[in-house]
Amino acid sequence: MSNLKDRLASPEIALTPAERKVLRALLDDYPRLGLGPMARLARQAGVSDPTILRLVKKLGFAGYGEFQDALLIEVDDRLRSPRTLLADRRERMDDGDAWSTYLSDAGDNLQRTLGLTRADDIHLLGDWLLDPRLRLFCLGGRFSRFLAGYLVTHLRLLRGGCQWLDDGVALPDQLSELDRQSLLILFDYRRYQAQAQVVAQEAKARGARLVLFTDIYASPLRELADLIISAPVESASPFDSLVPAMAQVEALVASLVARSDNQLDERLDGIDRLRAAFNTHLLEE
Repeated sequence: MSNLKDRLASPEIALTPAERKVLRALLDDYPRLGLGPMARLARQAGVSDPTILRLVKKLGFAGYGEFQDALLIEVDDRLRSPRTLLADRRERMDDGDAWSTYLSDAGDNLQRTLGLTRADDIHLLGDWLLDPRLRLFCLGGRFSRFLAGYLVTHLRLLRGGCQWLDDGVALPDQLSELDRQSLLILFDYRRYQAQAQVVAQEAKARGARLVLFTDIYASPLRELADLIISAPVESASPFDSLVPAMAQVEALVASLVARSDNQLDERLDGIDRLRAAFNTHLLEE
């Protein structure tokens, strides 16, 4: 965790019950909630504006503006490109066994991912994905596009009406199909892409639901999303890790299969017969 987030999670000062409510609200939606207006934070925490001012002063800030400046410095640090991170990460990595160091960190990130998603959010997402009335669309970014394609490939085994909005000249034509009976699943991680924002805004304007798979930071798309699935992306490398996000996709597919009935068996049997007719696989059981 960041230094500021550490200070919020374990303040070395005496706090009132109302001030602790503010800290809980900040940590539940960190850092996005702290970057917004003080009135919104007060509303979310169920306290008054003066309570927030007292808290930030106890934390060592002259006022709410200075507290937000500290948050912005951290966000700016997280949005740096791989080029700007390269020298720092080279020093931190163990040159003797970078392979093992990276895999160990990836395991730690998977453990952190467990605490970032609520069970009722996953259940709601499952309801939407299994609703035959909804058409499903998936889109990813420069690196995360493979996650969108990976999810769509699995979803097509479970149900019909699934489309991968792959980046290209056909994207505007595909977006024209979005409507109130559509669910858009969007993968977008830091250095958030302008195209993702355009697609999200268009989807919402057309009445579609938006599920955002993103990192734990201040994605500009959070305000548009109907449901957010967050994952850590930090890694020992200057390049962010999508291992936790991939694990979330596979866990989602597993949860959908667990909720399926005999119709899935019939669907998969029919797909296998078609694959056999096209000699799809080199080896068959």
